[in-house]
Amino acid sequence: MSHSVGPSTGGTSGAGAERTDPGTASILDVVKVFGRLLPKQLKDEAQLAKIELTEKAKTLGKGAAFVVVGLVFLLLATIALVGAAIAGLSQVMPAWLAALLLGVLFLIVLVVAALIGVATIKKAMPLVPRKAIFGLKYDLGVVKEGSAYTESRVQREEQLARERKEQEQREAAQDPARQKPPAPTEEQLRHRLKLRREHLKTLRDDVQGRAETIQSTTKGFVDRTSRTVRTTPKDVKSLLAQGGGTRSGAGQSGLGERWQPLTVLAVAGSAFLVFLRRLFR
Repeated sequence: MSHSVGPSTGGTSGAGAERTDPGTASILDVVKVFGRLLPKQLKDEAQLAKIELTEKAKTLGKGAAFVVVGLVFLLLATIALVGAAIAGLSQVMPAWLAALLLGVLFLIVLVVAALIGVATIKKAMPLVPRKAIFGLKYDLGVVKEGSAYTESRVQREEQLARERKEQEQREAAQDPARQKPPAPTEEQLRHRLKLRREHLKTLRDDVQGRAETIQSTTKGFVDRTSRTVRTTPKDVKSLLAQGGGTRSGAGQSGLGERWQPLTVLAVAGSAFLVFLRRLFR
């Protein structure tokens, strides 16, 4: 079996395709190449989808900008209404006092709303079911170790896990080799996907051609074998007739009947071996 595999290019190289010569590779090699190419193809498709979603997000951002402009004009309208309210109150009190009272009222509402919002956000952070996770860890520990597993031990293990994670993040930030490579551009992703797709097409066509060749060869071999099997009993009977008359006709027919299934079995085994040999070449 000859196998020719080229280097896999990833990152920003632009190719990203495992190269295998379909004409000389075996079926197992072709399957291995499929197993390497398909995950990379799906990964690049996901990255391309991410880029497309980013573009859609930019479009949504433009729409949001227009919404913000509308909100600005709403704010201006609110300011105008506040000015009108101040002008109305100035008919019964000094204008500065009316403006001061409205300003103090707005500040009180702002402070109350901000405090309530901050307190609500702090209660919700972090956005993970901490109690459920803690209970699950506790239950698993109890199942494994029984009453020896306590809540304080769960808390201690969580603290150690957080410290270990922070240590790994610090080491990753200090080690340039562990940093992620730059993400490929949209042009690079499309180029890699195109090359890999063409390679997959070639491999698929090669597998189909081999299957058709094996099928036609096996069919011809089976046809020749069937003709041989049909002629074998006649040859056996003629050989027995030439060997002399020491055996009765019943014995000759019994021997011929024994030869026939053995011959069919041998031919079928040979056909199966030839098929396997052609399949794995």
